[in-house]
Amino acid sequence: MHWIPLVMAGCLASGLGAQEAAPARPLALSLSSAVALALEQNPSLAAMREELPAALARLQMARAEGRLTASANTYLSTGTMPSTMPSSAGVMPRMYMGVPDTSRVDQNLMFMYPLSTGGRVGSRARAAAADRQATERDLESMVLDVAYAARAAYWLALYRADLVGVQEGNVSAQSERLRVDQAKYDAGKIPLFYVLRDKAELADAEQELTHARRDVETALLDLRSALGLRMAEPVELTDQLLYDPAAAEQDAEQLAAAALTSRPEALALRARTEAARREVAVRRASYRPQVDAMLMLDAEKASGMGVEGGYTIGIVGSLPLLDGGDRKAGVAEAEAMVRKLEQEQRALGLRIERELHGALLDLAAANQNVRTALEAEAAAEEDHRVAKVGYDAGKLINLEIIAALASLVKAGTNVAEAKYAYNLAGDAVQRAVGALPAVR
Repeated sequence: MHWIPLVMAGCLASGLGAQEAAPARPLALSLSSAVALALEQNPSLAAMREELPAALARLQMARAEGRLTASANTYLSTGTMPSTMPSSAGVMPRMYMGVPDTSRVDQNLMFMYPLSTGGRVGSRARAAAADRQATERDLESMVLDVAYAARAAYWLALYRADLVGVQEGNVSAQSERLRVDQAKYDAGKIPLFYVLRDKAELADAEQELTHARRDVETALLDLRSALGLRMAEPVELTDQLLYDPAAAEQDAEQLAAAALTSRPEALALRARTEAARREVAVRRASYRPQVDAMLMLDAEKASGMGVEGGYTIGIVGSLPLLDGGDRKAGVAEAEAMVRKLEQEQRALGLRIERELHGALLDLAAANQNVRTALEAEAAAEEDHRVAKVGYDAGKLINLEIIAALASLVKAGTNVAEAKYAYNLAGDAVQRAVGALPAVR
């Protein structure tokens, strides 16, 4: 129904001096620009983006375990008996120094390089790399969620705006009929109750228009919130509710295959499963020998002696023998986590297929509803036109033209609702697959 073109502007902020202030120019928002704004300003998405450098840092820390480490250690000691002093906790490689029973100053440099970790370092680095991939996919998933929420809010605002147009057309038609009937009554051609009924119908229409305008402003508040705008920011929506019948022609099996292979949530869970498998390898590495090459450069001065120095080179190999079952339990825990994630992958696959097929059913139903509503609207427009001609000619009574107009209003409302559901269902299909327009 094309009574009034869609023009929506948000309410300007009220306050002292509002009469003197020049009205702000509304922010023109197309559907794609609204999505782009949401992706730029959404604070939750911005917070999620910070997970990427954190995941990269964890990967770098894992790789650092396989690289050369060095520490500088200074000892100042005195006492009445020999002892052993460790270097400061948290500094690697750690040094243990034997100190004599006299005053002593010692400075040393300690170098350590892992020759063999039983695969621990490599597995941990690969686990961290898989975790980083999972984080990237989580970000992609959140981008889709934010984009979907922005589009849904935009469609709702357009739907509510169309309802305003329907009610404005209703008020206009009711006002015109009241004007004509008032003139007829004044001329003595119709009874008074026609005019009274017209006034009652106009009052109802004005109330519905007030409610519709309130609803569109509420929808605009939700849209501003989804886009990260201030509630008083004036906006103007430049797109309209669309109906493209071709969008309903979808191959369910092809879409399902695409969803299972490309949806970010599925890819993230696969990456986490891979990270869990690498963690199993990390735990099993504790059964293998750990071998390190070491070099120490040392300079010391004891009381009554000059400065002495030297170096020590060695290779250290270690293998735990008894640990009370700690290593075995650690491997069992890691293997259980792998099995858990594999079952979660299966559950997610079922959920994705359910979401997709449900969205396709909604899309098909919405497509049929749009067609039916458009046909009903055309019939209602013709019925109202004929009823108006008959009423103006005095061949129909007041109730018949009122009923025809009510049917026309209902038909316009149904068209707007069906188009809204159709666009929302189309986005739900794309979200289930893992892609939305104006996202990538």
